[in-house]
Amino acid sequence: MYIIRKVMEYFFPAISEDLCSEAMKLLNDKEKKIFTEMAKYDRRHSLEVYKKVMENDILKNEILYKKLALLHDCGKGNTNAVIRALHKVNIKTCLKEHPDRGFMKLKETDEELAVLIKNHHVKSYGRLMDEFQKLDDLS
Repeated sequence: MYIIRKVMEYFFPAISEDLCSEAMKLLNDKEKKIFTEMAKYDRRHSLEVYKKVMENDILKNEILYKKLALLHDCGKGNTNAVIRALHKVNIKTCLKEHPDRGFMKLKETDEELAVLIKNHHVKSYGRLMDEFQKLDDLS
């Protein structure tokens, strides 16, 4: 069932305009540009993570983690469904480097956010990141 849901989300990503408008208020102009250039699938996923962060007792007041939710996958680019599927089953693909590419995109704008993006898959990075990773995995 999970695979079917992910396929449907990839080919038919529905983005809530209200949620997107709310989230964009957090981002500066460069961050907004980066977000809007992300693949529609990744924008949808990021908004789902953002929504979970907003509801999470540990992260809901952490502006940096709200921004992380929106931009954590900005290094993925417009990757096709086959590469994404291979990545999901732990076959090494170009997506393995998406945290580093995301870091490069944000390092001049917000270095603290860029470092979090670079480390958003690193286990035991810290209590807040551990909580973020759980929400990301659920989305």
